[in-house]
Amino acid sequence: MSDANDELVEGKLVELLAMIYNSVDWGKMRTGKNAHDIFNHRVRAASRRASLYEAVSKLANYFGLQSLPEEAIGLVQELRPHERAVLNKLYTEHLAISMLAVMRAKEMREQRKHARKGRQDETYQLLSDIEEVRLDEEVL
Repeated sequence: MSDANDELVEGKLVELLAMIYNSVDWGKMRTGKNAHDIFNHRVRAASRRASLYEAVSKLANYFGLQSLPEEAIGLVQELRPHERAVLNKLYTEHLAISMLAVMRAKEMREQRKHARKGRQDETYQLLSDIEEVRLDEEVL
């Protein structure tokens, strides 16, 4: 793979792992260990599977996930032509890749939070406008 292609594949891999990380209900995980350590170790263990689909399925099973976001499956399909390289990268660079995924997962959560806040602000403004119109109509 070329350097540019390698970066693209790594970016998709990080995005995929971030989606999986965000799908996990970390509050239900009964362990005294750090969530990042758990994720890192399970990513490495899953990387030893024969195919990328098997690795993703195993990773989901480790965390008790019954399904993944549709976008995650799309990323798996995009990564399949590079399957061997992706699985090797997961095995040899699991710590860096996992932590990049955790950082991306946090970014994704923040983006969703800000989008939700923006929608709430718009809703409150709309309700306020409706109330003003209603009061104006009562005055008339």
